[in-house]
This record gives sequence, C-alpha cells and structure tokens, in this order.
Amino acid sequence: MNYDLSDTKTIEKAEIYKTTFKVEGREFVYIGLDTKCNGEYFGSSLIIYHYKRIYGKSIFKKEVLESFAQISYVNLCTIEQQYIKQYKKDQKKNKYLSVNYTGENKANATSWLWYEF
Repeated sequence: MNYDLSDTKTIEKAEIYKTTFKVEGREFVYIGLDTKCNGEYFGSSLIIYHYKRIYGKSIFKKEVLESFAQISYVNLCTIEQQYIKQYKKDQKKNKYLSVNYTGENKANATSWLWYEF
C-alpha cells in the first residue's frame, strides 16, 4: 500500500470523535480520528477491540466532536492530539479513564495511578 501522509496530503472529509463505554461501573473514553466517517468505527485501541469482542458494540457510544472537509492530514492529527491531551487532563476531574495510550507504555507511566479500583 502507498500511504501519502505528507504535509500536502489533503483529506476530503474527516471527523474527530469520542468513544465512551462502561465496563463494571468504570467509564472509559477514547479520542480518535476517522477519515471514512464510519459510524460503526469506535477506534483502533486494543482495549476497544477486546471489549467489543466480549460485550458487543452495544456498550459503545460514538460522538463526533468536530467534522472537517479538505483538511491536511498533519492538521487533522494535530487537532486530534489537542483533544487527546484535553481529555487526558480532565479524566480525574470527570471520573473516567482515557484509553489513549500512545507513548505511555513505559515502565514509569502513571496515567492510572489516581484511580481506585
């Protein structure tokens, strides 16, 4: 496959979305981008994949946060990262867990330490 993700690559239409779901009383949030604008796509997180296989898609709610037309891939990714940072920042205050883990698979990651299981 040939993926053109250069600064000049323009995406015809895209969305930044939030997927939420609850498992055993805990609320989880995932922020992602979708260049196909597929309402049945809940995200690329392995956690979402896992829980979807166990509980089915009925536990997931997808909300479009922002829609775009003719946006560069770089700008789309930048906006997605801004949303991810904001939702991660607000997770303790709003009592949910972010499942956006990019770059957090290090031994010193602390994003879950505040949560009492």
